[in-house]
Amino acid sequence: MTPIHRTDRTPRALAGAILLLAVVLALGGPPGLVAQLQAPQAGAAELGLLLRQMDGERRVLMIAAHPDDEDTSLLAVLARGHGARTAYLSLSRGEGGQNLIGPELEEGLGIIRTGELLSARSLDGAEQYFARAFDFGYSREADETFGHWPREELLRDVVEVIRTVRPHVIVSIFSGTARDGHGHHQAAGIISGEAFEAAADPAQFPEQLAAGLEAWAPLKLYRSTRFRTEATTLEVPTGTLDPLLGRSHFQVAMASRSRHRSQDMGAAETPGPRSTGLEFVVGGSASDSHLFAGIDTTLVGLVRAASLADESAVVRAVEGYRAGVHRASAELRAADPGRVLPHLLDAGEGLDAALERVRAADSRASSAPARELLAVLEARRAMVSEALLLAAGVVIELRVDRARATPGATLGVELLVWNAGPTDWGLTAVTPQVPEGWEVTVTAPVEERVRAGELLRRSFQVQVPVDAEPSRLYYLAEERDGSLYRWPDDPELRGRPGNPPLIEARVELSPGTGAVSITRPAAHVDVDKAMGEFRVPFIVVPPISVSVDPSRMGWPVDQPDPREVTVRLAQLGGSALEGDLRLDAPEGWRVEPESQPFRLESGAEGGFGFRVHPPSDAAGPVRLAAVARTTGPNGQPLEIREGLTLIDYPHLDPVPFYEPAELHITHAPIRVAEGLRVGYLMGPGDDGMRALRDLGVEVELLDRDRWRSADLDAFDAVVLGVRAYETRDDLIASNDRLLDYARGGGTVIVQYNKYEYPDGGFAPYPVAMRRPHDRVTDPDALVTLLDPEHPLLSSPNRITAADFDGWAQERGLYFLSEWDERFTPLLEMSDPGLEPNRGSLVVARVGSGVYVYTGLALFRQLPRGVPGAFRLLANLVSLSGDDLMDRVDQEGGR
Repeated sequence: MTPIHRTDRTPRALAGAILLLAVVLALGGPPGLVAQLQAPQAGAAELGLLLRQMDGERRVLMIAAHPDDEDTSLLAVLARGHGARTAYLSLSRGEGGQNLIGPELEEGLGIIRTGELLSARSLDGAEQYFARAFDFGYSREADETFGHWPREELLRDVVEVIRTVRPHVIVSIFSGTARDGHGHHQAAGIISGEAFEAAADPAQFPEQLAAGLEAWAPLKLYRSTRFRTEATTLEVPTGTLDPLLGRSHFQVAMASRSRHRSQDMGAAETPGPRSTGLEFVVGGSASDSHLFAGIDTTLVGLVRAASLADESAVVRAVEGYRAGVHRASAELRAADPGRVLPHLLDAGEGLDAALERVRAADSRASSAPARELLAVLEARRAMVSEALLLAAGVVIELRVDRARATPGATLGVELLVWNAGPTDWGLTAVTPQVPEGWEVTVTAPVEERVRAGELLRRSFQVQVPVDAEPSRLYYLAEERDGSLYRWPDDPELRGRPGNPPLIEARVELSPGTGAVSITRPAAHVDVDKAMGEFRVPFIVVPPISVSVDPSRMGWPVDQPDPREVTVRLAQLGGSALEGDLRLDAPEGWRVEPESQPFRLESGAEGGFGFRVHPPSDAAGPVRLAAVARTTGPNGQPLEIREGLTLIDYPHLDPVPFYEPAELHITHAPIRVAEGLRVGYLMGPGDDGMRALRDLGVEVELLDRDRWRSADLDAFDAVVLGVRAYETRDDLIASNDRLLDYARGGGTVIVQYNKYEYPDGGFAPYPVAMRRPHDRVTDPDALVTLLDPEHPLLSSPNRITAADFDGWAQERGLYFLSEWDERFTPLLEMSDPGLEPNRGSLVVARVGSGVYVYTGLALFRQLPRGVPGAFRLLANLVSLSGDDLMDRVDQEGGR
């Protein structure tokens, strides 16, 4: 691992150009709930989408368990088509799944899937929320899930989001019954129903009320009928062409769905009629013709519910606002954008009059309906400001001169105001908003007119304090409590996808009458020479990143020779740094040298070699920790013990992720056949190749170029990485070559693959998988060795039940359900109460060679240093056709 890892980001430069949809965000919700960063734009489509949100108040919350569970078609038609404030609450961030696009698992995968949800929401227009649940892996029942996600705590989180969003309608994706399948799904369905009732009860979770939220009673509960269409009571059309988008909401939803790239969710954007089905549960009538039937969603209805003393005057003001919005919409539909602005100014005057009267009634201290009215009108004020800028052709953005900075840095920040319209505007105030302790210096005046056709640039400087904390995801700031993240006390962060922007600016303008107040986050804008402009959020990073390469290692106890380890340093900004670097080892282990001096200029990287000597006899897990000691910008001593990785993919905004600068060694009795040469055909990524090298095996990566040209007969074994048939079309095109290699005496090991594998007929003999696939989710499930003397289980390591101790998350997945009689199953296992399964590890003789398929989750166990996983892997690559022939001869002799 490099100290700072970044994947290819160039395709992101296309995102702003090809996705007009991503511009108008959910202005009624808190910032940071919809992403990714896009270039600001102004146009009729953006304005039309915003105007749909401005009349009436409709709010919907969808609840499910994971990223990708959501009904994106329903989200898109509600948010984009109807202008409803729509949000999706995912209980978890999907950390327990697999990763099609890279090596990240667990927290790293959760960061990717959080970003994919935000990327999806930027298309379908919904907001995104989370509970504290960490996805611990597949479970079969709700009770098992609640053993990891305490029911009361999960209910607390969901109620908090309901009280934050205040939805009129809740849509539960799942029913809370066994027909939901996954135990997480069942739990989500159960909690959705309980939270529907509990959110209205002030006795439930009163600490939320003390923090400023109010009890809230949703009016309707629906359930999705995506998996049981016969229960549908309400069909919501999603295939109608939207003239503002130029596509149907279903097509938008499929583009949104395709952002779940780590889950291979790419979907066709098919035109034509479509619908999504819902089942009425409670709160209305099964015969309701639309989602909000029976709910007064008008602003006037909110005014009347508030029972204000000055009700008639507020109604008149609100009607004036609505009239302005309606006239603006009519002019926009008539393709006369130049006449939209006066009507929006009228709408703003009506809204300001209504706000003045409601505030005068001291609504914050009055009834809940009055406070609800005030909150809705204040949200409309922000929408009016955005609409005025869109109608006037005024584009505002805030740029910072770098993507990241270290504590003590001075940043240049620039405000750009482009008045592309025909009317002069007055820039009355610019108020930078930075964290407490940061200093701002305005370097140019800001009170002046922005003339029609002019681009105004105004600069200021921001001083980052020397004691500023590096940017770190709020939910990863503390160690988890089991399978629940620990959240901070700040209610503005709880349930949010990530951290808010560090630098923003509130800009106040006026076209002569009326006023606009708008807040913009700062982004760093840069250019890729091949793909063009891109933008990324600004973050604070530590002065040095420290990482150990490798960060984990399998080390057979019968290999006493020392090994070389590299500690990598990256100076991440500011002035040159010098200091002392150590790699500390536990008793019995020795490291040479004990320490090394370092000096790194700004932006420089360096690798420092250490030689690690093992003890002569001790086995067990070992941890070595690297620490860089230096001084900070004000002379204070610093100890840096972690490395920074930027998790950065083309469809996501980059996110900082910190890991301890440690080397974890599995020092265990592991034997492997001598002189082995192995070819490794990698899929999306796993640790198998590194683990084999740790054992002393010579391994060659068979990438696309090498796979085409390699002489497979030069290898004793060829190993296919997880999901190789899903990601390597070059493998599919030449699979016969792989089988011919086995027939000629080679050993082929296929790690878990999905349905493409049996459906494609890639095995030498027929195999099949059930749908859904067989798996064993209990990592402690009993494993029975069906033939302990089989060469794969007896040589060079004798596999016993102890080799299945300490496994994490699951035994395996995508087990075979059927196989040709020429395959021999070697293991039997099952989850409690289920029929035993023998499809986790099967081996067959093919010609004079060997072919193995295994669904065992080695890809999870090797990174965790499970000794048994290393021993199994060693046996797999050590197996040969001769071993099987000898076994046949022995059995024949008996």
